[in-house]
Amino acid sequence: MSIPDELKNYAFALGFPESKTMGRIFEILFEGEDVLKLIKAMPGTVAELAEKSGLPEERVERMTRELMMRGAIAGRMLTPEVYRLFPAMIELRDASILNPEAPQELFELWEHIITKELGAVVPIAKRMKVKPITRVVPIERSIEARNTVLAIDEARRIFKDADLITVLPCACRTQARKVGRGQDCPAPATSVCMQTNRFAQAVLSRDLGERITVEDALKRVGDAEDAGLVHMVRNNVKQDMFMCNCCSCCCTGIYTVRQYDFPEGISPSRFQVKLDPDLCSACGTCEDRCQFGAISIEETAVIDVDHCYGCGNCVITCPEEALTLVELRPKEHIRVT
Repeated sequence: MSIPDELKNYAFALGFPESKTMGRIFEILFEGEDVLKLIKAMPGTVAELAEKSGLPEERVERMTRELMMRGAIAGRMLTPEVYRLFPAMIELRDASILNPEAPQELFELWEHIITKELGAVVPIAKRMKVKPITRVVPIERSIEARNTVLAIDEARRIFKDADLITVLPCACRTQARKVGRGQDCPAPATSVCMQTNRFAQAVLSRDLGERITVEDALKRVGDAEDAGLVHMVRNNVKQDMFMCNCCSCCCTGIYTVRQYDFPEGISPSRFQVKLDPDLCSACGTCEDRCQFGAISIEETAVIDVDHCYGCGNCVITCPEEALTLVELRPKEHIRVT
């Protein structure tokens, strides 16, 4: 399926300028000539889009609402009344497949993009040094030395300081199960993908997920840790945050890092695991827990530090206490803008 002229720049910005698969995804999400006129006019408020597109304001208001519910467009974070296209492929994927009315074909198309076409985009992202969308947050009980202020590293503080918290089904696990993957996923049955403040408000505006309490959010954090999932959050420090809890069997981010040799695709925590070989019994527990495939077992555990993201999953279950997380990067490693 060819990409309409009105969407060619968008396809290029997402990294798939010649993709027939993306063309078909666009056809599903952006159906109709009036929708294409509206997309070409973005970003803008309803009034601005009506003026630029030549469409009646009432129709524009109805169309933007429909496109939002479909997961095809979004409001800006700071100015939600300004409608825009998603700036990254993964954001469009996540939003569109969480639409309860998304057709099966859409899941299959996104699967093709991720497993067959994304590999061609990775070298471009490497050359451009694209900043990762997410970063790993360590499990707090895996950090022994608290010689620095850890507030920016603490998963639970994100929710303790939040005014509004929501939870919704994981987009990656939804995608995986729709195409027959992830049957043995270790994730708990309760959803563990959570959002705070304006991210949470955006979830509620689409009638997705549910509002939860701080206590419920903290319990879900603990459940994710027990299941061996990796905390990933927005790659900067803001009041508006999200937390994904990721696994290697479903998570698109971890898949991209491992399958396409793109370690820069996720920002590591400030920490890295350290092994005391004298204590290690080579039991293999850490190898099983590592979602990044950074640990193998020989006479002792062998750690590929270039692929360790400092999540602490291996540390909290080592029966010999042979593993610790040590501070490797300064606080400035985490962006605050």
